[in-house]
Amino acid sequence: MRLRVLAATVVVLPLLAACGDGSTSPTGGGRDLLANLPSCDRVPMDDPEVEADVPGLALPEGSRVTAVVQQGVLTTVEATLRMSPLDVRAHYEQRTDLDVLRVEDEVFETEVLARTEARRMYLRASALCADGSSLTVVVGPDSEDAGLPEFRSGG
Repeated sequence: MRLRVLAATVVVLPLLAACGDGSTSPTGGGRDLLANLPSCDRVPMDDPEVEADVPGLALPEGSRVTAVVQQGVLTTVEATLRMSPLDVRAHYEQRTDLDVLRVEDEVFETEVLARTEARRMYLRASALCADGSSLTVVVGPDSEDAGLPEFRSGG
């Protein structure tokens, strides 16, 4: 899985450099940039699936969980999904069963911070292919100082 993420990074980083600050809106140019990625039928997304019984974890339907690691009060979940990062953002913005606290995207990567079931969930979706993403999710207590990852933009 890590090799695939590294391979996607090698493809994505030059594209990010070419597109400036990455602030393209979810409609329009962002989807055109994602179309430059390899077809998802050429990117394996079939790692063995594992059970993810994590309170507060709210993944989009169709997510394939590949790893769950408990670290104290935090649980990290790795998954893949046949959705672009832009689609992941739209999915969470439309959900009514959780409170979205913050969302940022840069076309090839989306970050979401949400509150659900008295827990907080930080999710980062990174493009693997034109309509597929790797997901890294950290779930922890509903607290500002729970130790969840910071947004990459720092803003």
